[in-house]
Amino acid sequence: MDSCPKLHRYRRFYLLTHPRSCSNLLVRILSFGDQPDVVQHDVGQGYFFLPIIKLREDLKLQGKNVEEWTQNEQDQMKQTCQNCFQELQKHVEAAETEDKIIFVKEHVYFMTEPTALSRFLFGQEKVKQTPWTVQISSTYGSEATRSSLNKTLLPDEFLKTWLPTFLIRHPALMFPSHYRTIVDTLGVEAAHAEGERSEIMTLHWTRLLYDWYTENLTNPGTGSTHDTRWPLLLDADDIINSPDVVVRLCEVVGMDPKKLHFEWKPAEKGYVDQLNTDVSKRMRSTLTASAGIMTEKSSADIDISTEANKWREEFGQIEGEKIEGWVKAAMPDYEYLWAKRLKPRTL
Repeated sequence: MDSCPKLHRYRRFYLLTHPRSCSNLLVRILSFGDQPDVVQHDVGQGYFFLPIIKLREDLKLQGKNVEEWTQNEQDQMKQTCQNCFQELQKHVEAAETEDKIIFVKEHVYFMTEPTALSRFLFGQEKVKQTPWTVQISSTYGSEATRSSLNKTLLPDEFLKTWLPTFLIRHPALMFPSHYRTIVDTLGVEAAHAEGERSEIMTLHWTRLLYDWYTENLTNPGTGSTHDTRWPLLLDADDIINSPDVVVRLCEVVGMDPKKLHFEWKPAEKGYVDQLNTDVSKRMRSTLTASAGIMTEKSSADIDISTEANKWREEFGQIEGEKIEGWVKAAMPDYEYLWAKRLKPRTL
């Protein structure tokens, strides 16, 4: 039986994404600032768990087995995980006090707990720790549990209070784009850190969480119609080539489709300067310079072998081959998810 009280349900919407999946484009189109029923958040409408990634970088723990972290490093990481959750919970409580829609964006990778990442990189037998889970209040139920497909920091009881929309993009566009941003912002050495890149250059976490929601949203309630069932899944190509899918998402969530923006003025320098890090500026550089959807960013007719030659030329033989390997390994997950995507309405 679902133990989550209805108090927490039906107006919490998660946008679960991957770096370079056109998530900033989708957020720009949705224009949350013009949606009076949606509570606002300063950092890209989400990224509550980003401080975890920043601390891992500061402590140089990327791609390192959690079993090798010192006790102090583990304590710092666990406290940061809990702090991130508390900030999200405060955001949720404030929105519910105002009776507003909560629409939060998060990269699935940011939410993935450290022992799962280590098992993925090093094998099950190399990790003895139990999965990390944040502490939640008793309003979610008498006991916090974790089922096998849940590889996030969040207990099942908390995840069940959200209606999720997943965003994917062809790996042959996502992965080299992400690699390129790392080179531009953190340098070649950081891009060559194979362990950390392998954690990100995959749709493994997205597929697991999508399947978890498919199994656990037995009574999704609000927003389900005969042709839209939770969890929802969007592909970046459809956002670029058939924006009606964004209109459909808007209608299902309960936002005003008339407030969507498919064209805009390029961002002024003052706005770009306000972005808090060089990584943020680089991640949004294409979008801030644009005046609308750029159709050339779709994966139409893309050929992995042809693109792989370009990657080897751009990044060198060894790194180009790594990217090709990551892309090919991710294709089964991408094709599985793509087949389940929300499609544009036929005229």
